[in-house]
Amino acid sequence: MADMDGFREANNFGFGQTSQFDNFHVKGASNYSWGMKDRLSRIFNPKTGRAVMLAFDHGFIMGPTSGLERIDLNIVPLVQYADCIMCTRGILQTSIPANINKPVCLRSDAGSTILTELNRNVLIDIEDAIRYNASAMAVMFSAGDGEQEAITAANLVEAVDMGNRYGIPVMIQAVHAVVHEGLTPEQGFEMFKDLQ
Repeated sequence: MADMDGFREANNFGFGQTSQFDNFHVKGASNYSWGMKDRLSRIFNPKTGRAVMLAFDHGFIMGPTSGLERIDLNIVPLVQYADCIMCTRGILQTSIPANINKPVCLRSDAGSTILTELNRNVLIDIEDAIRYNASAMAVMFSAGDGEQEAITAANLVEAVDMGNRYGIPVMIQAVHAVVHEGLTPEQGFEMFKDLQ
């Protein structure tokens, strides 16, 4: 019953004790909404703040990867060892058992690490992420390539806006454009270091 004049049973307000507020285990996420933090806690181990994510979303743009043509035979047995899986809605619907009880980072764009016209990213509807109970959405961002960078940045902003509206975090798959210019990874990392 709400307090009334002269009637107060509740009296343990903890005066003199500071609030016990623990920092959130995912760096930079302490002030996120409760729903966002809940979803991140599904992905990242609360004790370590780390996660092993098994990503098999490559077939969305590039077709089946050699040796991984049968997700049910090659990937599903590995899922138990991961903290989270990253896949497309098609793979999730057709090949991943609903009872695996693992958080899903849902591929939410048409981005590819191989820069093509497909990187004019078409985002999936946020309702798909909700319908598939996604713990996060994955979106590609291509840095260092003028036209692609602008397109992928606009899509990233749109995905983050949609995710914030519904408390679903967005994970960025950042790809540096120098990877696509025929450089070795070491040369690409050296160039990227110089750009910072």
